[in-house]
Amino acid sequence: MKRILSFSLTAVMAFTAYSQSLWNDNFETYTVGNLNTQGGWARDGGGNANWTKVANIDATHGKSFQLGSIASNADGVWHYHATNWEGATSGNNIFVVEYDYYTGTDTGGSDAAAYIQIYDVDAGYAMPMMIGWDPGEGYISLQDEIAGIIIADNVTANTWYHIKASYDMTTGEVKIKVDNGDVITYEGTPDLVPQELDVLLAGITTAGFDNITVSATNTDPFLAVSDVTKKSSVSVYPNPATNVVNIKSDKKVESVSIYDVAGKIVKTTAETSINVENLAKGSYIVNIKYVDGSKESTKVIKK
Repeated sequence: MKRILSFSLTAVMAFTAYSQSLWNDNFETYTVGNLNTQGGWARDGGGNANWTKVANIDATHGKSFQLGSIASNADGVWHYHATNWEGATSGNNIFVVEYDYYTGTDTGGSDAAAYIQIYDVDAGYAMPMMIGWDPGEGYISLQDEIAGIIIADNVTANTWYHIKASYDMTTGEVKIKVDNGDVITYEGTPDLVPQELDVLLAGITTAGFDNITVSATNTDPFLAVSDVTKKSSVSVYPNPATNVVNIKSDKKVESVSIYDVAGKIVKTTAETSINVENLAKGSYIVNIKYVDGSKESTKVIKK
């Protein structure tokens, strides 16, 4: 199988009657030890079978899916499961995944990684989203095949975080929230089918996953009262840009950060007219932080 290995970059859900559950897994019925093919999971890649296992990380979560590589693993190992997206009702074009994520031990190396990846298998393993922790940088990021965005800063080792993300197949829009933080919007690639959920393991990591749920809906899954973040009407132009990127919003901008495809900040400013003349040609993410604490992000092409 061809997959992409990239290191670049609980609120109540208000589902309507048109939402449907496709798959969930809390690992409680599994046998402790190697995950192997329990519950319909399958393995792809090298390494040892005990690198992906069922374990009791803590008493609160009971049995969970935990990674346990003890050697360098630069090529990546995947354990994957079908999302059962083929069972989605016509018109339910928004994919929703929600799960608990344990960061595991921080080895101090930047090559350690534990990501959940969503794939369109029939499109040559095109990837609408990848979510995980970079222990070397200390943040959780959201990425696709083009770029990425930081969604949670100052992430700590051996800590559980709750992650909720959605992908709108029609527009390509990805929304994501960590714990009780802001809902962050990312402009992704439309028309991909979220057929498979993969756990990517690389380097040395003891990260874990639990309480995975996959659903399909036709409405914004972040419409619960506790999820609502007032979103401004923002314009980032011109796009593509040559010399200057302008930001126009009905909310007051506190700061703007521009990230390259590797997830590194290349420019930070409080200005809303940003000189990008010296940036190399390519794709960038413009992350806008408002005075009220909310954030938005969008892709910009530098030509």
